Amino acid sequence: MRRWRSWCRGLEMTSRYNPPQLVEAVMLGLSLALCAAWWVRQDWQYLILCLSYLFGAIASILMRECVTPSPYTKQVRLTAISCFLVLAAAVGFYFLRAISSYKAF
Repeated sequence: MRRWRSWCRGLEMTSRYNPPQLVEAVMLGLSLALCAAWWVRQDWQYLILCLSYLFGAIASILMRECVTPSPYTKQVRLTAISCFLVLAAAVGFYFLRAISSYKAF
């Protein structure tokens, strides 16, 4: 019960003092759930929604760092941009593979 109460207090403190970080965490959590759903069902709608949440979270992180820089601004920006590039490359690879398999039929 103490862990649950501690977790709730931490969530409350985050929502009170750093709301954008809470929104980004929720977006990333939803994108993970949608990615798992896509992995199981292989429906492209889950993938598109997952990617939109990821792109939104990355854009939010980059804008937050531009507006209010943290002590680790360079590391956060580099991580966000590299995640964006890896994500874009993976999506491009997936769609190229889907198009090539579509042409095979």
